[in-house]
Amino acid sequence: MKVAIVTGASGGIGSQIAQELCEKDYAVIGCYRNGADVCEAMADDINKFGVFEPYCLNLRSENEAVRLAEYAVQTYGRIDLLVNCAGIGEIAPLTECNRWEEIINVNLNGTIRMCRAVLPYMLRMGSGNIVNISSVWGECGSACEAAYSASKGGVNAFTKALAKEVGIMGVRVNAVAPGFIDTEMNASLTNRDVEDIRDDIPLRRTGTPKDVADAVLFVLSNTYVTGQIITVDGGWTI
Repeated sequence: MKVAIVTGASGGIGSQIAQELCEKDYAVIGCYRNGADVCEAMADDINKFGVFEPYCLNLRSENEAVRLAEYAVQTYGRIDLLVNCAGIGEIAPLTECNRWEEIINVNLNGTIRMCRAVLPYMLRMGSGNIVNISSVWGECGSACEAAYSASKGGVNAFTKALAKEVGIMGVRVNAVAPGFIDTEMNASLTNRDVEDIRDDIPLRRTGTPKDVADAVLFVLSNTYVTGQIITVDGGWTI
């Protein structure tokens, strides 16, 4: 059985990714900072047919990331996959954005911390996959989300650089960049806002967490894909 670590597993996208990995016979350690109840409920359902273990993690701490990787190897014997899905944002003009350092720290630095923690074990095996969940804003930017856009742009550049660094040692690194996805992160938008966005999407629908999870599974299935940013946005940013 392969072993995966999924951060942000209590969120809409992260929970869907974790569930689909369990259905593909991965043992999944699902990490959360808030949302223990969500992960515990997932464990109750998934453990009827697979393996899902909730794990409380503070991505702001490199020591906690290292301890998680050590725990995964001690408990399950290996780490085959890391999905960095945890993320936060704030919609505000840059001069009024109070969480910009926290956004960079979680979205970009947290991704780097987790990769630093798991890579020694993957490199020792000579195999492994890392999938970073980015955003279309990492490529084109979004007004009033400058810090979030910068954090995801950093994730994209980091993904490409790390793929070049570790590919020769058997580890693949990719990113999936969702567009507008129906999750709690977008819950503050009005129905009119959502309708306007939908009208700008060539496929004329907003995305679902399953759309993103399916892209992650695609990346895992194709062993010749690395260093890529896979956009999942229904054509929104064409």
